[in-house]
Amino acid sequence: MFVGEFERSVDGAGRVALPASFRDDLGARCYLTCDPEGFVKLTTEDTFRSEAEFLKAQVRAGEQPASALRAFGTKTQIVAIDKQGRITLDESTRRHAGLGSEAIIAGALDALEIWRPSRFRTIGTEHDDVDPPRTWDDEDDDQHDDQHDEQQGDRA
Repeated sequence: MFVGEFERSVDGAGRVALPASFRDDLGARCYLTCDPEGFVKLTTEDTFRSEAEFLKAQVRAGEQPASALRAFGTKTQIVAIDKQGRITLDESTRRHAGLGSEAIIAGALDALEIWRPSRFRTIGTEHDDVDPPRTWDDEDDDQHDDQHDEQQGDRA
């Protein structure tokens, strides 16, 4: 089970350190999926296979279009955890999640979610159902993130 909230730096190469307590549970390789809600989801191989099988069953039952399989597959990549406990997020993945030099890693029980801090603060104040689906305007967040960082520094 993945629980907790962790602030992490993202280096210039897109590497982010995973919480040490989760590294063994994730295994040697894990699956990174760009979620439509604007974050990146990291799952174990077993969880990914289970989600893929569930989606395939929905397609066979006519509950989802066949294109859902392609969308799920193309938005996912296999990643390895390096010796320092980091994964590398490629540029398109970082762009999808709006990530700069900071990230929040949030435990979501069966997965880890990697969020832009301002997005994570926003969803923390909302209910689960946002209709129509949200479109992020991260350019407006940059100044707020800087002010938030300055305030946190004042408290230290």
